[in-house]
Amino acid sequence: MDNATMLYRPGSMDMLHGFMVDWQIVDGHEVEAALADGWFLTPTEAAESLKVVPPVTEVPADDAPVTRVELETKAKELGMKFDGRTTDKKLGELIAAKLAG
Repeated sequence: MDNATMLYRPGSMDMLHGFMVDWQIVDGHEVEAALADGWFLTPTEAAESLKVVPPVTEVPADDAPVTRVELETKAKELGMKFDGRTTDKKLGELIAAKLAG
């Protein structure tokens, strides 16, 4: 292989850098096509591709309850750590405490 490059995408082959990925090795002249087909240069880029925040399709009223997406977006902006076990209520409290202090 000429200028072989290893590429990654979210998958199930191997755990690399804390993420499950598939990988393949391609010739240098095949890299651009593979990237356009959903492959990434690093396992981290592949994992980040899964962290897509859905677009807002409508503007909620000011008195509308805060959604989980809004809570997670704000927590990420503040650099806070949380996971799926963190309840909406707890995440809201953590955000409020971070903003207050």
